[in-house]
Amino acid sequence: MLHLPPLYPITDATLAEPLSAQIRRLGEAGFPLVQFRGKPLDTQTQWAELRQALMEAAANGGWPFICVNDRADLAMLAAREGLAPWGLHLGQEDLPAIEARRLPGLAQVHIGASTHEAGEFEALDTACDHAGVGPFRGTATKADHAAPIGLEGLRAGCTALRARDIAPIAIGGLGLADAEACFEAGAESLAMVGEIHRAADPAALGWEIQRRRWRVRPPFARGQGLAIIGGSGAGKSTFGRQLAFALSLPFHDLDAVIEDGEGRPVAEIFAASGEAAFRALEASHLPTLLGRPAVVALGGGAWESPGNRAAVRAAGFVPLWLAEAPARAWERAGRDPNRPLAQSREAFMARTASRMAAWSQAPMLLAFGHSSAELVSALLD
Repeated sequence: MLHLPPLYPITDATLAEPLSAQIRRLGEAGFPLVQFRGKPLDTQTQWAELRQALMEAAANGGWPFICVNDRADLAMLAAREGLAPWGLHLGQEDLPAIEARRLPGLAQVHIGASTHEAGEFEALDTACDHAGVGPFRGTATKADHAAPIGLEGLRAGCTALRARDIAPIAIGGLGLADAEACFEAGAESLAMVGEIHRAADPAALGWEIQRRRWRVRPPFARGQGLAIIGGSGAGKSTFGRQLAFALSLPFHDLDAVIEDGEGRPVAEIFAASGEAAFRALEASHLPTLLGRPAVVALGGGAWESPGNRAAVRAAGFVPLWLAEAPARAWERAGRDPNRPLAQSREAFMARTASRMAAWSQAPMLLAFGHSSAELVSALLD
């Protein structure tokens, strides 16, 4: 099933702040996914704002992912410019999901839909990999919403969708106080418009909702091996070492193991032998670290290898994506002589964007500006 962040922010076109600025602000706060909802703005304004937001995200390592609400035409225009969005959300009266996927440039986007009752839960187009379930209660941000379904309706929808490997998203008038009940009912994420834009500190709201999802549905069980994945500069080694200590498990840094085995730093391996040789070393050393439960930090590119992904899962390890905003990661890692693939910001961001799809196959851990120690503490709370 598709992995989603615990809080799914949606833009509000009734605010004075431009939509592209809202997405930029939320991405900088640490949110990896934002829905672009442009109604009631005219089409030209929506396109200008969407294009600007997608260009900015592309220049910042593909962060945040952007899902376009309703407007398959705008998503197709963006794809034509090489700016295909992460996803497209369709209402019950919009283009069928299977038809949207056939549009030029949209074959690989994630398709979502809104569902409101049992018949819709069961009949949802198989082209969808996520779906809204609700409304939980009435909301002023959508005057034409269907009748509220409450907690029992949400539970029924989440159960039906999860049985089909479709990620359910609770929608409709939600606040922080609803988080644990919605996660217990089976929601993978909570969509918010008013609550997120009213928040004095959106990152603090995202952090607290993530903590509440972990309390209801921890991403791993004690005693399981864990593989920490993510980009250069995300803090995988520091976080992994602290998490291993807290869990009383061994810790291994794959890059450090390779350096010890080769007797030279990663930068020298790249310079003398090239990236392909280094990737081969990753593949040969990784299985030896998966023999018993441990916390293993993988290099930024290791998770792109299908063989490495298969080895981690065959060993019963749980992959966890330490999902840090690439701009923040660049501040930590940029031009570090010991990081051969972090010498050019443009190349760093392009490489990060190309790896996002692979990383997002794993449950994500979002720091929202907190330290590694705070993240470990919250994760194990």
